[in-house]
Amino acid sequence: MSTDTGLHAGTDTGPHPAAPHPAAAPPAAAAGAPRRVLLVTGSLGEGHHAAARAVEERARALWPGVEVVWTETLDAIGPAGSLFPAIYAGCVRRLPWLYDLYFRLLWHVPPFRAGTRAVVSRMSAPGIAAAVAAHKPDLVVATFPEAVLGLGRLRRTGHLPVPAAALVADPAPHPLWGDTALDLHLVSTPEGARMLRRAVPGAAVRVGALPVTGAFTPPADDAPVRTRPLVYVSCGSLAFGDVAGACAAVLDGGGDVLVSAGRVPSVRTRLERLAGHHPRGVRMRVVDWVSDPAATTRDCDAVVTNAGGATALEALACARPLLLFAPIPGHGRANAELLAREGLATVCPGTDDLRDAVAALVDPAARAAVTSTLRTRLTGRDLTTDVAALVPARAGTVPGERVRSQDALFLHAATADVPQQVGTRLLVEDVTGPDAGPEVAAAWRAHVAQLVTDRAGGIELLTRRLAPAQPGRPRRWVVDPAPDPDRHVRADTVSVGPGGDHPTWDDALTAFFADPVDPVRTGWQILIARHTGGEGIGVLAKVHHSLGDGLAVTDALIRLFSDEEAALPARGPGDAGGPPTTRDRVRAAARIVRGVAGLATAGTAGRSPLTGTVGGPGHHRIGVRVDGKHVRDAARSHGVGTTAFVLAVVAEFLHRHLEAHAPGGAPDRVRTMVPLTTRTARGVGSRSAGNRTAAVSLDLPTGPMTPTARVARVAELLDRGTTGGQPEGAAAVLRLLGLLPGRAQELLVGGVYGRRFFHLLASVMPGARRPLHMQGALIAEVYPVLPLAAGIGMAVGALNWGRWTTLGVSVDAGIVREIGGIPDCLRASLRDMSDVRGGG
Repeated sequence: MSTDTGLHAGTDTGPHPAAPHPAAAPPAAAAGAPRRVLLVTGSLGEGHHAAARAVEERARALWPGVEVVWTETLDAIGPAGSLFPAIYAGCVRRLPWLYDLYFRLLWHVPPFRAGTRAVVSRMSAPGIAAAVAAHKPDLVVATFPEAVLGLGRLRRTGHLPVPAAALVADPAPHPLWGDTALDLHLVSTPEGARMLRRAVPGAAVRVGALPVTGAFTPPADDAPVRTRPLVYVSCGSLAFGDVAGACAAVLDGGGDVLVSAGRVPSVRTRLERLAGHHPRGVRMRVVDWVSDPAATTRDCDAVVTNAGGATALEALACARPLLLFAPIPGHGRANAELLAREGLATVCPGTDDLRDAVAALVDPAARAAVTSTLRTRLTGRDLTTDVAALVPARAGTVPGERVRSQDALFLHAATADVPQQVGTRLLVEDVTGPDAGPEVAAAWRAHVAQLVTDRAGGIELLTRRLAPAQPGRPRRWVVDPAPDPDRHVRADTVSVGPGGDHPTWDDALTAFFADPVDPVRTGWQILIARHTGGEGIGVLAKVHHSLGDGLAVTDALIRLFSDEEAALPARGPGDAGGPPTTRDRVRAAARIVRGVAGLATAGTAGRSPLTGTVGGPGHHRIGVRVDGKHVRDAARSHGVGTTAFVLAVVAEFLHRHLEAHAPGGAPDRVRTMVPLTTRTARGVGSRSAGNRTAAVSLDLPTGPMTPTARVARVAELLDRGTTGGQPEGAAAVLRLLGLLPGRAQELLVGGVYGRRFFHLLASVMPGARRPLHMQGALIAEVYPVLPLAAGIGMAVGALNWGRWTTLGVSVDAGIVREIGGIPDCLRASLRDMSDVRGGG
């Protein structure tokens, strides 16, 4: 046994001093860069300070000469704040059931949650306001939940005009970690981001890197390998839980122990007693405090902690096997459950579980396998980029126009489980071949970033983002005349195929869209992917639906990406046709009346096997490619347009798939919402931003029918809907909706845009028939991506591109069964519909 008062003397991990920096003004920063940053933290343990240190380190690297000041939230609260640490520690140690009850009430009892948020925000806001007034920051970052609520209150009352963000120090955020008034919340795991969006609907959330300083890195590849694992036992600065029991379990499992007593004399006494009496006590080292946690964590072979937060994140940053022993109640157990689900940690409820987990790591090969997995999970995230994104607007952004009601529809329809985002997957030929290295994807990423710099400012849709909400005021756009590629092009790239990050293109697209794009912070985002077998370069793009419909998005992306479009003049607006006459106005009014009447008499949609509870934003995205000439020829042979024929193929597909897999078989009809463009109207062209569509409601025939009868019925229904004024009626209803207050709009949209009135979304869009290229390589395929709606389990988009007609299916696997058979069923439906000529 050995005992020390410290280990790795060096960086102090105690609270950061709040003393001001020298009085001289900091050097002038680059345009848009903050000159002063205020970090708002809190002394409940050391984890919140650790996150603040990470922000300060990156801020100083990003913005040379920046002045960084810390303020302590609990001190700002006053005398009551000084009681918080004692109350917190006492509950966790003496009354764990009470702390767990408090945590459960926060999540599951809305009045309790709202009351707690109101009280905490009122307590913390005045002190934070004083710090803001004293330091006049250009950016405020909170790493403490009580500070988050205080900043939110200041923003809503008009006392915080500068950007404000939260860096969440827990893997699993609780409801006090978020506020819709803040510009951004950085969360370290995708599941944590989804939790925060559920807890605080409407909050701006981004998945970022682990909130640790740059010193926390994996060990070198040639680091010595121990025959027995050295296990670092750290239960936080407050040494919660049975630290001695954890050490004994590690020793029993065959590991050596390094343990910190957290400067708690009683804990040190127990640890020294254990070291003196345990048969393997000589393999146990006790220290008062770890002054260089990065070196200590990196030098060990595994970490044991109680899931409080910071220690676990630091272990993951160092790619150390993480064992979560007897997690503390409340946020500790939530953190443990999340990290276990994400495959990042092993939860050990008792000493026997911990002993067995350590024994499983005695084999160096087992430790190496865990380390390799964790190293892989660290790629693709960069805290420096995340901190840079905390500045929400670059120099030169200007207020934009009010959000049109047609666009606001998709803001109101969006939920945490059903985000409203459209997009595409472009497949570009890879001329480098399968043997080229990862530098190929990096070069494509650099090329796309340069295109954003050079072209995006000239594409209206790509210059828009949503302005932060202001209570009682209509939503507006912010216009960025020079979009920043670091905001819109993911810094990482992914590989697809054997040995890659994702087995298939569909899996890569599903993962990309599972992290919803934020209309305030980003608006649109691009990711580069490369197939390991040389099957192409993938350019994945997602756009918040409020920015534009599928046609507008496709046009914007063609103009952004293609070589040819860079030299083409912009297409003009739709046919002006002269000013409308009185007769035109009368006819238009009559069509609107007929359309509104038709929509009203259609009634509710009823039940369907395509509706249910959508199980989260990770809807599956399935791409299907068919011969475009075959589709056009088949449509002509049936005497209908391509849109009617493709919708008939979808109806045939639904009949087959639901008949085979849905309980009760296929229904006779599926109420389908079909968006149709209004961009041929006066003054509206394909380059007009926003949503320029109106919906036609069709009862697609999905019962038993001959192909010819099905095509004819779909064509009849489509013609009846369009000539009967449904598109005009729907557009008129949306215009009236825009006259209502925002809350009333939200309630009405929630009541009508979903399974009550339709079962399926289906859209057929034009594309490019002529060959287009990127960097001289052919853009071979483009697949559309449509969102689902509340309670709707499937959406189908079709796009004509070159020689292909591509279909993009968004589907919720919890509602629609056997989704793996969708591609073959679609192809078979097309084949059989095409083989019929005239009768049968």
